[in-house]
Order: sequence, then C-alpha cells, then structure tokens
Amino acid sequence: MTDQRPTKWAVVQYWASGPSGHDVFAPHLDIDSPCCFTCGWFSERWMEGRSFRKAWERATLERAHIVPAGLGGSSAESNIILLCAPCHRESPDWQDPWEMALWISRRPERASKEMEHVDAWLRAAGEVPLFEVALGEMAIAGGTPEKVIGVMREHSRRAVAHGGELSQGTMAAILRATARDLLP
Repeated sequence: MTDQRPTKWAVVQYWASGPSGHDVFAPHLDIDSPCCFTCGWFSERWMEGRSFRKAWERATLERAHIVPAGLGGSSAESNIILLCAPCHRESPDWQDPWEMALWISRRPERASKEMEHVDAWLRAAGEVPLFEVALGEMAIAGGTPEKVIGVMREHSRRAVAHGGELSQGTMAAILRATARDLLP
C-alpha cells in the first residue's frame, strides 16, 4: 500500500503560498529554512549543500493532521502541517481545527537541535561539580581544551546512545569519569 499523504515539500509549498490560516497553522514557516511549523525547531545540518526541497524532505519533521484522519480529516496539504516529534506527540487530536490553532498559538519556541544538545551538556555539567573543579585545575596547570576533549572522547566510547542521542545522565557520567581522570 502506498503512502497517500503529500510529500513534505508539497505541504511546505501549500502553506508558503499564503492560504487562509498560514499565520495560524504555520507561524514559523520559511521556505528557505526547514523547521517545525509550530515551535521553529530545526537542525543546521538539514540544509548542508541541499536544495530547499531536499532539505525539507530530509528534515526530521513529521506530517501531522490538523483534523485527525480518524475524525474525518483529509490527507490534503490543507490539513497537514510539519511538526517536530515533541510537538506532534503533544498536539491535540480533535475534530475542531481551531483547537490546533489555539494550541499552536501557545506553543513556546525551541532552539535548534544543535543548541539543545549544547544545553543538555551544560545541564549535565551542572550535575557534576567535580568537572568544574577539574577544569579549574587544568587551567591553573596550563592544560589544554584538547586534553579535556580527548579524555571525554575516550569515555564517550564507553557509552551508548538511545535514539541517536546521549541522555543527560550519560553525559553526566562521561563528565564524572573525565573529571576523575583529569584530577591529580
């Protein structure tokens, strides 16, 4: 059985053409920059040498029905928006499209995938005061960032990523092991 849903690019072209509701259902849409229509989340890597069409198709965004198919919603571009996984998971499954519009209007913006990754490492570092001590000792002793990165890489090889990402707990474990190796 073939997928009857429109391509991501077809959805983007529809909403970019400025139909009624564009500002309501796709407030973050910019045809030049693939992102979640709702929160603006994106990855800098989606574009990397690609046409806009290929970047949108590559983007890890999900097609979401404004009115779910199970409640009579069609799979036409006018009833599909592109959402990141968290937005899709948390969006309302309801027969009235204005419930989706209300939900979108209250959805907070998110940083890029890469910035969220940096934020996760910073939160993990906050859980490991010993890592801060180790960095201070390294700075006093004239150590280099390359040494810290090398030790972190070594410990990262002993970790497993779930769903393609290291958990914050795993990051904290890597930082603790790194701190122990760096401290005299």
